[in-house]
Amino acid sequence: MPAIRFVGRAPELEALEGLLSRAGPAIGVIHGRRRIGKSLLIQKALEGRRALTFEGIENRPKKDQIETFRFQLARQAGERAAGAPTLSWGDALCRLSPLLERRPACVVLDEFQWLANYRREIVSDLKMVWDQYLAKIAGVKLILCGSIASFMTTKVVRSSALYGRTDLELHLKGFDLGEACELLRDQGLDEVIEACLYFGDVPKYLELVRDYPSVRAAVSELAFRENGYFLGEYDRIFTGHFGRNPDFQKIVQALAESPEGLFRLQVAQRAGVDAGGGLSGKLADLEAAGFVSSVVPVDKDEGSRLIKYQLDDAYLRFYFAFIRPNLKRIRSGAQPELFARLSQAGRFHAWRGKAFERLCLRHAGRIAEILGFSGIDFSFGPYFRAPSRDREGLQIDLLFQRADDVLTLCEMKCSVAPVGMKVVQEVERKAELLQRAFPSKTVQRVLVLHGEPSRDLARSGAFYRIIRAAELARAASR
Repeated sequence: MPAIRFVGRAPELEALEGLLSRAGPAIGVIHGRRRIGKSLLIQKALEGRRALTFEGIENRPKKDQIETFRFQLARQAGERAAGAPTLSWGDALCRLSPLLERRPACVVLDEFQWLANYRREIVSDLKMVWDQYLAKIAGVKLILCGSIASFMTTKVVRSSALYGRTDLELHLKGFDLGEACELLRDQGLDEVIEACLYFGDVPKYLELVRDYPSVRAAVSELAFRENGYFLGEYDRIFTGHFGRNPDFQKIVQALAESPEGLFRLQVAQRAGVDAGGGLSGKLADLEAAGFVSSVVPVDKDEGSRLIKYQLDDAYLRFYFAFIRPNLKRIRSGAQPELFARLSQAGRFHAWRGKAFERLCLRHAGRIAEILGFSGIDFSFGPYFRAPSRDREGLQIDLLFQRADDVLTLCEMKCSVAPVGMKVVQEVERKAELLQRAFPSKTVQRVLVLHGEPSRDLARSGAFYRIIRAAELARAASR
């Protein structure tokens, strides 16, 4: 397999290199979901610098974590540095002090939530060792890296032990289309977009796609073969993030079955979980992990209770729609062309359309640039109203509310066949209902299209602008 290209992350890399270049002691915290590129970023920033790196092991007790720390210390600095077995994190971490006094280095504690067993104890011990010993050694830096954002923020960055002591916090998110284009630079723009529809913004997933002649070939091999990488990825990421708590998986499955999203009470009902305060915590953890997003209508403020929750991870949406229902057939190995058949069905094309909508939502700022109003103050997001006795229901997936009294209604379509005049009727109905709700505003109609418009549609003038998906990808690459 070709060497991994380090692409994107320029601001994050610059910030981390700046931290490592400081004269005095410093602490950096890096978090982001698994497969997002945290370890690669640290590795790149540490090039040419001395470092001691320790990694936690998944779902093992404190005793095993400390013993693994000692083992890794012995491998990097010798048995004498590792010392005798201990049950104390304070004792184990203190063994770094004489080693760093002789040769200052950056200490990296990776998968920190596993080292900590999701508890605060190691954080308190680390604070003591840092304050009394390590921070007094010139040139020593400490990087704490973890894949559970809720743990890293609440029990590390904002903990009473380390509050105010962290000099840098980086939350690594997925790639945008421009970074995906850079990573998949040998593929055409349409192929890059297709890869993002299936696997979203996760660098590791896109890296796997790069080694195949086409995205369809990659999906068929990686997701629909008995030993395919993506067959077991769901279990790997959920065990790593949430252990074996079944409520998280129930919530995700309920959201996967409801592409338009669910309100909080609906989540509890569809998932079969308690609607009490614990549900809010679980939804917050799923959102912090990047699996779920919460949205309010664009015309409501952030404090609104009109919140919908949606499954935000592209791979999980694809997994629940097509991989999980076919696991038995895939693992039997008896239907090697299964994906080719599934991709011909109407259900697949409907799923692909929703995936493209989510991709456009992630790049709303680029759409504003293309339309030429990015210099105007605006807000954007979905607009939805439930039906009632005196009004129709309305769902607009992307609406820009602009300071110049214009509402830009974006309709997003993804189709293999040319998109015809039917879309005009759909948008006119939405525009009419929107105009009733905002009679003083001007409603501007825009179509974002992954595919081709029919000749009649292209000539109709029904839309202020038709934006092609490739144009959106080029805009993101600039």
